[in-house]
Amino acid sequence: MENLLMYFAKVNGLIILFYLMYILFLRKETFFVSNRWYFLSGLILSLILPLITFTKIIWVEPTPIPEYYEEAIPITYNTIETPIQEATLDWSLILMSAYIVISILIILKIGIELVSFFKRIQKQNKQKESDYTLVDSNSAENPFSFFSYIVINKDMFTEEELQHILTHESIHVKQKHSFDVLIGKVFCAIFWVNPIIWFYRKAMLQNLEFIADNETFQQIENKYEYQKTLLKVVTHQHNLSITNQFYQSLIKKRIVMLHTNQSHKKNVWKYATILPLLVGFMLLFQIETVAQVKEVTISKSITNELIQFVIDKNTTDAQIKEETELLKKEHNIELKISKIKRNAKNEITALEAKFEDSDKTSGKISIKGEEAIEPIRFFKEINENGKGNIGFDRNNISTVFAKMDADQLEWNDAQTIEIKKSDTDEVIYIINGKEYSKEEMKDKIVELDGAIEMNENEKNGKKIMIFKGNSTISDEPKTIIYLDEKMISEDEMKRIDANIIKSVDVNKGNIKKEIKIITKNSSGLPEDAEIYIDGKKATKEELDKIEKEEIETININNNNGKKSIEIHKKNIKTISGGTWTDVNKEIKKQEIKIITTDDGDESIIFNVNKLKIPGEPTVIIENGRVDIYVNGKKLPNSESFLNIDPSKIYYLEVTDKEKTNEGITKIKRIEVKTK
Repeated sequence: MENLLMYFAKVNGLIILFYLMYILFLRKETFFVSNRWYFLSGLILSLILPLITFTKIIWVEPTPIPEYYEEAIPITYNTIETPIQEATLDWSLILMSAYIVISILIILKIGIELVSFFKRIQKQNKQKESDYTLVDSNSAENPFSFFSYIVINKDMFTEEELQHILTHESIHVKQKHSFDVLIGKVFCAIFWVNPIIWFYRKAMLQNLEFIADNETFQQIENKYEYQKTLLKVVTHQHNLSITNQFYQSLIKKRIVMLHTNQSHKKNVWKYATILPLLVGFMLLFQIETVAQVKEVTISKSITNELIQFVIDKNTTDAQIKEETELLKKEHNIELKISKIKRNAKNEITALEAKFEDSDKTSGKISIKGEEAIEPIRFFKEINENGKGNIGFDRNNISTVFAKMDADQLEWNDAQTIEIKKSDTDEVIYIINGKEYSKEEMKDKIVELDGAIEMNENEKNGKKIMIFKGNSTISDEPKTIIYLDEKMISEDEMKRIDANIIKSVDVNKGNIKKEIKIITKNSSGLPEDAEIYIDGKKATKEELDKIEKEEIETININNNNGKKSIEIHKKNIKTISGGTWTDVNKEIKKQEIKIITTDDGDESIIFNVNKLKIPGEPTVIIENGRVDIYVNGKKLPNSESFLNIDPSKIYYLEVTDKEKTNEGITKIKRIEVKTK
């Protein structure tokens, strides 16, 4: 029971986490399709992550078993009356049962709606289309879709409105949005006590409408009529919550999103903001700590064949002292462990170990680093003659020292048995278990995956460098290639058309080389595309001369299959010369006023009389150019709008516009409401 409640709490906590991150970072972005998968992933991960646990083992010292004595006590048989306790109510069981009953009732309601839907369409006229089945309903309800069915009352709409609605609903059908709707309903049924799950589902449904609206807007020509169609069905609703309704609440928000500029691709980083929180959840709640008692085997094994002492990261100073004294006393081996460093967890991270045997064979190992050490074994093999190899063993690499002839006792006469090249080379490298000489490593680059261990013979100065982990050796430095700030491979670079390249920058560092390729602004535009820069027609050559940092907005229009692109450059000026009055006038021209409306959109007035509304081209506020209505009344002079205090404006929308023969959008009427 307790585990189930804990799982239930974790699932609800993750759902709340995903929803809050959507509200904070993704709600105003136009990545509608990505948002759909974000919502679905959030629900699935909320169910899965609480089931994944990791085990952390903590080693503890064994507790000695104390001796104890039992005192014999004579047994007496007495009759004891045990009072009968009245059974108490198990409120937790009652509450859980009530919760499950409510969940079942909600699921039954979903089932009833499914049955009701199929009964409803049985008696209606059905027309099979390529992608969907059209159901002509004579009841006065708004259009909706469910899986492959689209239900609509044709008598309520004109032919153009009907076409708009079918385009919209067919997108729901093709992308199988009904699965999202049902998944949201099931989660609400299971976790109905969590109020956030209802807001989560509402955001999911709203995003599905954004997807369908956005794709419909791209397919139809008369976008103004489509918005009127949205408004027309506001008053018509039906009671089947399992379907994709052509009308959802917040109709104003849907229309606003239709006119919102597409989010910049660089904003996809916002999806990654959930990852640190998920990692934190796993670290805080999904790691089980298990205590294990250390085995009482003091890393030694003294037999007729082998003497050994193993030091790991948890070996204490007392254990080291005990072992070294035992080796000295019983085997006349002097082992000194010094320069020990430990981290905050009291784990050994660095040490130096030296030994000298009774026959003057000696050796040394030195380890330095920030991470806890791997186990190190000191060993001496003893054969039937009382002799054998002696040395250190670590990470599957052995450094074995042997005694030479009796008259060769100097350090420089000691040899390394397994490292054959160390007799002639001053430095030997061991990479991935293979030996390399200094000459073999000349002009090579090693990309290290791990740490480097350095062993040095103090008397002859010979060095052994061991590269831990999987390392790679290459002759050439690694080259990193960027195409418009995106990393690409060398093969992708070879396939780039040279005609679209604007500049190539090669940066050579100490090890790595970077190639940055910037493409022309006109790359990807059709040959017949018309280009307008700040309202003036321009050529592709003029477009390519503009730096990407200079561009403020880009609007792409499709007029009967012919594309036109409108570019507005940032208003960047350098003020110099003249009197202070001239400079003050120039500064005043560049003042920016920001209008924040109740829906959260921010419009900007700049260069004195230029107005930029989100999703709309820049318009010049001049009498005769645009009509402005404030609180329902037309201003006799449009320029008087510029004198209104921006903080008092809570509504600002374009209500009428047209396209010129050149495909440029012209704003004709703006509605304003003030406090």
